[in-house]
Amino acid sequence: MNALKYSLMAWFAAGALTVSAQNDTGAAQFPELTPDVRGAGMGNTGVASSANAFSVWRNAAKSVFSDKKSEIGYSYTPWMRELIKGNHLHSAGGYYNIDDKQGVTAGFRYFKHAKIDLLENDATFTPKDWSIELGYARKLMKGLSVGATARFVRSDLSGVEKDAVANAVAFDLGVYYRHTLCGSEQSQWAVGLQAANFGTKIDYGHGKYQQPARVAIGGMIDHAFCDNHRLQGTLDVGCKVLPNTCWDWAIGAEYTAWDKVFVRGGYHWGEEDNRMQRYGTIGLGVHLCHISADASYVIPEKDSFLKNTWQVAVAIDLGWFTNK
Repeated sequence: MNALKYSLMAWFAAGALTVSAQNDTGAAQFPELTPDVRGAGMGNTGVASSANAFSVWRNAAKSVFSDKKSEIGYSYTPWMRELIKGNHLHSAGGYYNIDDKQGVTAGFRYFKHAKIDLLENDATFTPKDWSIELGYARKLMKGLSVGATARFVRSDLSGVEKDAVANAVAFDLGVYYRHTLCGSEQSQWAVGLQAANFGTKIDYGHGKYQQPARVAIGGMIDHAFCDNHRLQGTLDVGCKVLPNTCWDWAIGAEYTAWDKVFVRGGYHWGEEDNRMQRYGTIGLGVHLCHISADASYVIPEKDSFLKNTWQVAVAIDLGWFTNK
């Protein structure tokens, strides 16, 4: 049991799991890492932005407003490379709209950790974390939808002690409202609300840890200047409520040309000055033949743990197959 306690302390201190490096951190912090590379390039916003394959993590309610019937995607994130090498987040997500009023979303994340040195016996172990999500979204009336997501989380430290495996469940709730802008069907504004990752505690057998939970509200304006050029702006304000409380906000923008090329940028501000909360972002995307590819890069403050952080993703519109 002591080995597990010491190893967890080293694990948190190394930052292998924590996103915020806060004093009152809980375990299995990887659910705070979003696989949504498009939103990451827009200052890490996305509560009210238009839907994509990774909406299950941003706000499942917005998936039923997608102009595509179904989409799946994969994203890859090498995490905190400046602090410790070997942490990799692999994620797959998607949605399927059953009809024009309802749809389902799903996701899977696997966090492959770097090897951690034990503080006893000069040994090492490799933590393994994964989660699976399943959600449902439904339009309540024109322009308004709600979504709910159930999540199963598993954190495996059995390399330290045989029974050091923890399971937990968590739930998200989302609300989304969209309306045309100035009477134009090609331009819209939207607002969204998400309460994310509220659930049971993580327990490795020596004490219980809170899962990271937060509440966020977002806004979006998407304006088409003409058939070939449009600009989308986003603003998110959030509050992390567990295991401790801190505020953040983010702003982002996306320019689209001919529905083929996307240029993104944004800024994220966090209340806590811990070299993890404040950073700028840039992103690029291309869309060809029902396939989208996206990349984002973080521009952090000096000496930040987020230095050299990037993400990539690829998504496929499944209408490519069903429309043939």
